[in-house]
Amino acid sequence: MTRYAVLAESATECAAGLARLCEALGLEPTTVPLRLTDGRWIARAVTPAPNGRGTLASAAAAR
Repeated sequence: MTRYAVLAESATECAAGLARLCEALGLEPTTVPLRLTDGRWIARAVTPAPNGRGTLASAAAAR
């Protein structure tokens, strides 16, 4: 599994970057934008697993 990250100056910019990255590469988001201790924001995505385990979508479906 390959992991990707978006680092940005705001939550909005981070979410938009994550959406563009996922759309362009067919990725699954794994971490919503989170604020880092230095004030920047990070979000992560991965290549989709064949069984869908380990993604936000599968975690939401399990609830």
